[in-house]
Amino acid sequence: MMSVKPSEKRLYPQIILLYLLVFFVLTGTVSAHVEQWAETGYNFKSVQKLLVYDLDTSAVDLESDIAEKNFQNAYWEQAKKQKITVLTEQRAANQISLLEFKDIDQLRQKDPAAAEAMWNNNLPRVVEAYAKMQYLKHEYTSRVIPAHTEWRTRHVRRTFYDRNGNKHEDLVPEEYPEFVPEKTIWTLHQQVRFDVYDAKTGQCIYSRNENRSDDFAGDGKDIFVKIVRNSFKDFVKKCQK
Repeated sequence: MMSVKPSEKRLYPQIILLYLLVFFVLTGTVSAHVEQWAETGYNFKSVQKLLVYDLDTSAVDLESDIAEKNFQNAYWEQAKKQKITVLTEQRAANQISLLEFKDIDQLRQKDPAAAEAMWNNNLPRVVEAYAKMQYLKHEYTSRVIPAHTEWRTRHVRRTFYDRNGNKHEDLVPEEYPEFVPEKTIWTLHQQVRFDVYDAKTGQCIYSRNENRSDDFAGDGKDIFVKIVRNSFKDFVKKCQK
């Protein structure tokens, strides 16, 4: 039986730690954390129409106006797919104008205070609630995977002869080392907050906040779409229970 030197035993924990470190670095980072809150006792079934404001991107840097437009379009595509009647701010303004026989857009230019009062007084007649979404984080971080060697498996053809002199062939697995050069991994961190307010009181009745960190996320729009879709779906589910 082969013996192990005490010095080699002391190295085992370090070797195991190194293997674990390489494993977690190579497998990448994908994490998500969701927080939700709903006003206890609120009648969510009463919400049939929802005013949805434009996505607030003031807290993030999307690099260009084109990126801004693409994220806004993706946001609205998800908002309008939900199983609830969704009104834009302009559509709500048009309906309020019809109720009062007065153009609220023109009133805003002449008398902003009167227009605000007209909006607040009539909004509950148009929708039961209104929603605001904030894009709070869109940040990249990087980490370096150092150069290292990984063991790969390949199959080598082997020829052999049986006792009768008959030739046979089979594939035998063989391990070999492969050098992996240094690599930089970029991780995108995103945070989106979704708040819904009662149209009559202006009080918040529902909040949802999601933080995500993903490697190889590109511009992050696909993941952002998932967050937006789930934000609206979670709220609409409460309105349908």
